[in-house]
Amino acid sequence: MGQFKGATVEEAVKAASQQLGTNEDHLTVTVIQQPRHGFLGIGRRAAVIEAKVKPTKESKPKVAKVAKKVKPAKSKVANKVKSHHQPVQPNHKKADGEIDPAEMKRRHEENVNRVRESSQQLIQYLSDIFTELKVHVEPEIKEVRSHEVVIDLKSEQSGRIIGHHGRRINALEQLSNAFMNYHGASKTIVILDTANYRQRRQKALHTLAERSVTEVVATGQAVFLDPMPARERKQIHKELENNRHVRTYSHGREPYRSVVIAPAN
Repeated sequence: MGQFKGATVEEAVKAASQQLGTNEDHLTVTVIQQPRHGFLGIGRRAAVIEAKVKPTKESKPKVAKVAKKVKPAKSKVANKVKSHHQPVQPNHKKADGEIDPAEMKRRHEENVNRVRESSQQLIQYLSDIFTELKVHVEPEIKEVRSHEVVIDLKSEQSGRIIGHHGRRINALEQLSNAFMNYHGASKTIVILDTANYRQRRQKALHTLAERSVTEVVATGQAVFLDPMPARERKQIHKELENNRHVRTYSHGREPYRSVVIAPAN
């Protein structure tokens, strides 16, 4: 018996058959480790198996097969009568096209379970990333909804997680959203937080919006803010939507899309 590796279990079995000098059908294979492809090259690992040659068996004399009894054919009339007594399946759709509340609940629970399963895979992916960055982090899922996941990145090195002006944690959020979409949880928003950064960031954005309005009114010139995620841009727009002195709009393409605060007239 020996251990063999490969990118897939099939490749590991092929390597075992070549080294043991026998056909794959003559091997007893035990999978020790399933392969993992990772995401964007991170978290990848090979398949590991144990393989040994099956012991040869003495050929046994063949026993004559007993002819099978022929079952009498069922009457078509009986089948037709029987079909009339089959239970009617419940219809979850109402006449006007609306979905039954029970079916809506079932679909919601199905979505939540799918998001929860993908979130567990995301936790492992994030752990692999921080291992590569040599940052000790303990990711913890704080909240799971049908279209939203909140993950707290517990660490004594929160500054390295956040990065300059939040660029690293925002980039990790983009990767996390792409990961969830890749693993079947599309339209799911992932929010990464560490050391209450998101709450502190909301207060900072509120202050930034007020200062920008003062500058626009004083100079009569538009202010271009730094690129920020869609969630933060939305907060700036909402902060100033009722301000009669300025107007706001987004400019540029992701991930460099930013908010512009300009004079109202």
